[in-house]
Amino acid sequence: MEETRAVEIMEIVVCASGVVYGAVLAYGLRQQWRWMIDPPEWTSVIYFPTVVKMIWGPTHVRTFAYLTAYGSFAMSLFCLTQAVVASF
Repeated sequence: MEETRAVEIMEIVVCASGVVYGAVLAYGLRQQWRWMIDPPEWTSVIYFPTVVKMIWGPTHVRTFAYLTAYGSFAMSLFCLTQAVVASF
């Protein structure tokens, strides 16, 4: 049972990290942080709007950045809710 509890805690931490990631992205977009609005190409592995910039140019980056931020926030919040409810 101890192993199961560790997995539940890890799931909560991962989901909470996703919520923080989405919130930081949304905040950074509101503040117009340069690396989010005009991302460097080396971030293509970890930041989807960079791939959009490489394929379609910089005009669509902001839209996909908002989709990434709010999508990550919403999915992680759903994951976190499920993990917390399941742990009881």
